[in-house]
Amino acid sequence: MARTYLMKPLGPWKFATLLYCVFVSVTQAHPLFLNTTLSDEIHPQCTDSNDWMNGGLFNPNHCLDALGKLENTDLKLYKSRDIEFLAPFAKSRTYLDTVRLPRRYISESCTIIIAMLSTITEHFLPGQVRQAYEYGNTDQSKFSYLWSIAAWLDGTCVSKASMLGWCATGTDSNIGVFVVGTKSKVNTIISSGLLLGNTNRSASWNVDAS
Repeated sequence: MARTYLMKPLGPWKFATLLYCVFVSVTQAHPLFLNTTLSDEIHPQCTDSNDWMNGGLFNPNHCLDALGKLENTDLKLYKSRDIEFLAPFAKSRTYLDTVRLPRRYISESCTIIIAMLSTITEHFLPGQVRQAYEYGNTDQSKFSYLWSIAAWLDGTCVSKASMLGWCATGTDSNIGVFVVGTKSKVNTIISSGLLLGNTNRSASWNVDAS
């Protein structure tokens, strides 16, 4: 089924974000160039699987909107502060500020998700080499770095290849950054309660940009 693209004018911050994504896409800059204090190996994965898309109806501008939501909420609040990210019900192991995952940034047909990989019980991620039980329930990162990875995925997978994607990150690679179709199977699995030991289907923190 052919994908539908409904273009609309870009606001100032969206245009600036688009320029950044184009730079990353053209130079193939590794995200670690932006922050070398975290994990020394990351492997972003792009996919056009139906499980990730919205039945062929997908607007890449919506991913820019979702990226802007991440920028104007958590990135604006936490900036480059070191954060300990936690799975639902996980206990903090540091004295850092803590943020519980998953968190979603929603804009119509596109959603950006930040989630602990230990909470994803189905083995459906392209390039995934570990099972959920092999990931830790906590990890450290910065929202500035997570935003950079989401922008890389948007600039490379979405804008350049018309695909979606994900990337493992964090000090111990226990955090996943995802760009998915809002009505996709993957979004449902990650965000709607398939969490180890979690029966609360309202666990996700949403930023709705639609």
